[in-house]
Amino acid sequence: MELFQVWRKVMNKNCYLIITGGTGGHIFPAIAIAQELKERNLKYKIVVIGPKIQTRAFEQFNAKVYYKHDKLSLILHTIRIFRSVFSEPKIIATGSYASFPALFWAWLFRKPYYLIEENVIPGKVIRIFSKNAKMVFLPFEEAKEHFKRKDNLFITGVPVRIFNKISKKEAREILKIPEKSKVVLVLGGSQGSRKINRIAVKVAEKLSNYEFILIAGKDYDRLWSEIFIPKNVKVFEFFEDMSVPYMASDIAISRAGGSAISELIYFKIPTIYIPYPKAKDNHQYYNAKAVVDRGFGIMIKEDDLDINVLKEAIIEVMENREGYKKNILKYNCSDARERIVDYLQGIFEKV
Repeated sequence: MELFQVWRKVMNKNCYLIITGGTGGHIFPAIAIAQELKERNLKYKIVVIGPKIQTRAFEQFNAKVYYKHDKLSLILHTIRIFRSVFSEPKIIATGSYASFPALFWAWLFRKPYYLIEENVIPGKVIRIFSKNAKMVFLPFEEAKEHFKRKDNLFITGVPVRIFNKISKKEAREILKIPEKSKVVLVLGGSQGSRKINRIAVKVAEKLSNYEFILIAGKDYDRLWSEIFIPKNVKVFEFFEDMSVPYMASDIAISRAGGSAISELIYFKIPTIYIPYPKAKDNHQYYNAKAVVDRGFGIMIKEDDLDINVLKEAIIEVMENREGYKKNILKYNCSDARERIVDYLQGIFEKV
């Protein structure tokens, strides 16, 4: 009886448990939800499973971190995470292998849990646990067709991190880019795309009247050692405050991960999407198709990518960027972070 009373006391805490890990596409939405909960002075805990380099983003949240090295470590984490799942009333998971341990215990003990899917084609973990989820938050209407159960699906868009407020002029001053320049942001994804980076640099040589901001990721060191970088290209390994390159840019070149797309939409940046062809279930292609069909930009398949194709695409999107922006402004899911937390708090019902 005493043990039951202790359990009731723990369970009555109004606290959210956020489970995340894997790639940036899963991590950034978790950060966004944590930021919104913090803004509202709501209690939360974060459990992160993944490589050490991918867990640094959670240092400000005092997250519980489990480093994944192999399948054995994931099994051990499944055991270790039991206490966290058992003690918190609401569980929020962003998919990938990192979510499996917590969702397994939640399913086994019938604990309420909520899922955030970043892609049009849902990942395996999201699909497995969606049937018993209280709600699955989705990026686009097209994602619904991949779920058997339909009454617990909510189109909110992907939650975006809270960014610093900065003007285009201020952002360009920080980057030492002339205020009236035509600026292209190049994003190769968290892993860094060697092909995109090199072709973009070669295009920059031909478009000397444009300025390029290139976030190279893991390709940073190799890029500098293998290719000449012209003066109109500013190369960074990563950027701590991404509001600066986003606000400084007129258009972008990007992979088509769910989080990257959501941030580009949030900043109203017309984009040339180049889906990663080896992504699971080709999900980046379907992500790109969803936004291109809505007129937010254009898509180039990686097999079709070369210097001339990318050059012409940049010129076309730059010249027609205002039309693309108007289409992006019609999209009503830029407040996904707030809408999801509103729902979790019971402020409004799913419509």
